[in-house]
Amino acid sequence: MPRGWFLARWLGLAWVASCAEAGLDKGAPPTDYSYYRCTVTHGAPVSMTPLSGIMSFCAGFKNGRCCIPIHDEYIKTTFYGILSAGSICAAAPNEALVTLKAIHCAACDPAVSLYLSPPRNASFFSAPQTLKVCAAAAAAVSPHRFSDCGLVYIGSRNSLCSPNIPIAPSIVFPGCDDGEHVCQSVTKGDYSPIWYCSKAPCGVDTPLGLRDEACHGLSCTASFQFLNDNRGAKPPYFEMFPVEIIDETSCDGATCCVTDPRLEVST
Repeated sequence: MPRGWFLARWLGLAWVASCAEAGLDKGAPPTDYSYYRCTVTHGAPVSMTPLSGIMSFCAGFKNGRCCIPIHDEYIKTTFYGILSAGSICAAAPNEALVTLKAIHCAACDPAVSLYLSPPRNASFFSAPQTLKVCAAAAAAVSPHRFSDCGLVYIGSRNSLCSPNIPIAPSIVFPGCDDGEHVCQSVTKGDYSPIWYCSKAPCGVDTPLGLRDEACHGLSCTASFQFLNDNRGAKPPYFEMFPVEIIDETSCDGATCCVTDPRLEVST
C-alpha cells in the first residue's frame, strides 16, 4: 500500500466532513462568484474555469472554483512534500493537517480575489498586496502542532535539485516577542534561509514583502513565519506575496481571509 495512503484517506474524509458541516453539501444557497477573478492561477473570471475535470485534492468547492486538475496536482504535490515523515505519522490523525490543506487550497477558492488585497498594516508590509489568512486558521497550523512527527523543509518548489531537509518545526519557526524584528537570513544557521528574532533592524535579512519594522501581535507568531516561508506553509501560487494574518471578526460578515470551514462552524 502506498506510503501516504493513510494520510491521504484520512484527509479526504475530513475534507468532505468539514464541507458538509459548513453547509456546502446541504443545499445551501450558492454564492455567485462568477464575476470574481482567479488572480493567481489563470487570471480569468471564475465563470471561465471548466468544472469537468475531476479534482483529487482541493475538491471542496462546489459552486465554482479557480483551479483545474493541473493546478490541483501541483498543490497536492507541494502539500505532501512537506509531510514525508513516514507511514506511522501518515496514519496518525492530526487536525492541523486539515486546516493546512484548506490554506494550501486557497488558490482554488472562487473568493481568492477577496483574500489578495492591499495590506491592512501598510506600515509593516511593503508589498502592494498581501494574502489574508484568518487568525483562527493561522493558529490551527502553528508549527508546534507538527512537532510530534516533524516536517520536511522543501529545498525549492521550483527545483528538484535543491535538497530537502527534515526539520523540527518549532525550532525552525520560533516566533518572536512583541516589539522584536522578524528576520529571515540566507546565510545564518543550518536551515538556510532561517528565521530569527532581533532587537535591532534586520537590514538585508528583511523578509520579502515586509518593511524593516518591529512586529506586533499576530505578525510576531510562529505561524506568521511558517505561512510566510516558501519552503514551509506558504500556499502554492502565492510565493511572491507575503501572508498577513488578520482577525476574521474584522471582515464584517464578508469573506476576506483564508480559513478552514470547520473553524467557521465552531465559532
